[in-house]
Amino acid sequence: MRKRIISAALFLILLLLMPVTAIAAGSGTFPDVPEDAGYAEAVAVLAELGVLQGDNTGNFNPNSSITRAETATIICRLLGVEEQAKTRIDSVFTDVPSSHWAVGYIAEVVKLRIVNGYGNKMFGPSDPVTQQQMIKMLVCAWGYEYDAENLGGWPNGYIQVAESLGIIEDADYIANVPASRSMVAEWVYNVLYIDPYVEG
Repeated sequence: MRKRIISAALFLILLLLMPVTAIAAGSGTFPDVPEDAGYAEAVAVLAELGVLQGDNTGNFNPNSSITRAETATIICRLLGVEEQAKTRIDSVFTDVPSSHWAVGYIAEVVKLRIVNGYGNKMFGPSDPVTQQQMIKMLVCAWGYEYDAENLGGWPNGYIQVAESLGIIEDADYIANVPASRSMVAEWVYNVLYIDPYVEG
């Protein structure tokens, strides 16, 4: 069943209101993001919107992997539900205690049916998110999981939908391997230009 997603439109409005200098490729947001990198604009925009953050040294680490907990946080920020997530301490996963820094973010994306665990009440918050998992999260977050399931579901249905929406460029290169932070930035940035599905 498709979900009603409205808050995501807020990011489209913010994107249109942002100064040109903030979205110019190579804005210098992070010292380890080259100005001519293909993902530089995506990183700059998402950092300006507060969706992506660097580490405690101020670096973005574009070639590093990103954890499932961090991805849950990005999705919450993307959908404008971070404040709700921050107030939650409930968890259905044995490896995500109420004291975990991302417990609320994980609970929120689970509630929204964007992310599932591995089974046996395990989520794997510190595990690197795979390319396939990230694609599924973005497709579900934007409300297109019905289309993906009609195309065969996990993982190929979601990959096909992601390609048709323009989240990714070539489905043939999506694999069950860790997604890099630069890759995630590009995909999340591409989502901003897609109309979220809203039930009538």
